[in-house]
Amino acid sequence: MAMPETQFAESHLVANTRADRIFDHMIAKLHSVPLETDPYCHYYGAGWFPDDFYADMLANFPDPKLYEPLNMRLYVRPDGESSRDQFHLTEDAIAKLPPKSQQVWRDLVDVVTRPEYRRATFAKLAPDLTKRFGISKDAVVDKACAYEVRLVRDTEDYKIKPHCDGLNKIVTTQFYLAPDMSQMDLGTSVYRRHKKLFGSSFEELKRFEFRPNSGYGFAVSDSRDKQSWHGRETLSNFKGVRNTLMVLFQQTSPNSYNGSPRTDKAAAEY
Repeated sequence: MAMPETQFAESHLVANTRADRIFDHMIAKLHSVPLETDPYCHYYGAGWFPDDFYADMLANFPDPKLYEPLNMRLYVRPDGESSRDQFHLTEDAIAKLPPKSQQVWRDLVDVVTRPEYRRATFAKLAPDLTKRFGISKDAVVDKACAYEVRLVRDTEDYKIKPHCDGLNKIVTTQFYLAPDMSQMDLGTSVYRRHKKLFGSSFEELKRFEFRPNSGYGFAVSDSRDKQSWHGRETLSNFKGVRNTLMVLFQQTSPNSYNGSPRTDKAAAEY
């Protein structure tokens, strides 16, 4: 049974010194990063995690054999191998890792599923979220959600065409877990769609730099006057791994993370 949000929030009161330090760092970064509103609300910045914790993340990736293909229909190479694999950071999955790795990823999940972090994220992106849901900024900030928190490995021939993300998603965030500056061109692109008599074309407005310890977030929109188009061109002739962390704030989720609820309904609505 999913934990009611009130009980879920109380569970985070247990002292966790490192997680609290990570949380304070991420909240400060979220407040300082500039918000862009064209063509939709989004932000990008570097330095999301304390340097020592970022090093721990890079040193404690799960064994690639523990990752599962995300979608063999969409992300597959000509040789039949998956080009996008995922590792959900649920408690059951984390328990399969070595003890040190378990603590790294438990701390991460603790931080990004805290109600205070959700509120700060929704407040940052409130201009688009208030329009989408037709509610006030105060109501947006207090809007409950479910989560998807997963590590992702993209390899040669991965691509994803411009898309807005499904409306089950409220906010999409992705953190780039690059080892150095050698993969700078591997970031996600922001697009604007131009409608034509037959079909559409997409203009790439920017591409986020895939630099170490960086990441972006945006409010998911797919209405007549606002669409959160983004995507990634094919990783051609790329032999390495594009490691990222996805933290998705959703209306529903098949998974629970650190006791988080599986729907966006507050406890009083059950």
